[in-house]
Amino acid sequence: MEFVFFPNLSELQAENCGIAILSPGWIHRRRNISTSVFILGHQGTVNIQEESEVFTIKPSSICLLSEGKNHWGTERIREKARYYWIHFTTKEKPQFLSEKEALIIINNKEIAKARLNNALLLPRYMDMVNTNILRETFHALLYEQENSSFTEQKYQATVKLMLISLNEMVIDLINNSQKNEDNKSLVNTIIQLIYEHLTDPEFSVKELADMLCYNPDYLNRHFKTLMKRSLIEYIVDKRIEHSLVALIDSNETISSIAEDSGFSSYRNFIHQFKLRKDLTPSAYRNYHRMMHITNS
Repeated sequence: MEFVFFPNLSELQAENCGIAILSPGWIHRRRNISTSVFILGHQGTVNIQEESEVFTIKPSSICLLSEGKNHWGTERIREKARYYWIHFTTKEKPQFLSEKEALIIINNKEIAKARLNNALLLPRYMDMVNTNILRETFHALLYEQENSSFTEQKYQATVKLMLISLNEMVIDLINNSQKNEDNKSLVNTIIQLIYEHLTDPEFSVKELADMLCYNPDYLNRHFKTLMKRSLIEYIVDKRIEHSLVALIDSNETISSIAEDSGFSSYRNFIHQFKLRKDLTPSAYRNYHRMMHITNS
């Protein structure tokens, strides 16, 4: 895995951004551009080649295309696909680091503090665990472009904050992957079971503990040590995240989405949603549908 080091984050200049909505048969034309491009996969699969490397853009994957290098689609897509993109430039030329060089920075707090104080260190490609925060930021950027109160300063600040959040997510993902394998294995099993039963309103921490033959309190403490939140918080968070896609991409009723997302009652869904998003589900749906969409 190769990494890209972007010095002087404060001097980073974001240009245009958008969401590509692509139909079967589309292929990315050959391009050589003067900016870096950050891509966040959302639906389907698009293969993009940059010189000798091929990146598979798929849901929850991130990719960085380099300024001054040729990139193109390797084949026509077979199914509908979508991905978010943003072009940006840096005053100083980005530096390419090997995985070994990047991990030296990431794994040492003092080195990380010194090197990443006003910089970004991002992989050229990575499959992420959760990209909802990034996706929501893209929606906010696209919405702001059509808003009468839009300012260039706000746009630039939002892009920088998104890239900082991405940097933190990458570092957390790498650090978590290097933790004790036994602990990671149990947490991975817990997460897998949560995903398998997420939409079941009867699924609870007690039922999860019974499945794994552990005491619920022990299981919760173990999970919270690594994940920094309780099991019930994690389950509710994931159910809310499950509902977001349906709110934006479907015309299902709010009550139907609540039920399909594993909430035992409509009232509880509204309460938990407002706690996390500071909006009702209906307001969230309306806000995120008012955005500029581009096929560029």
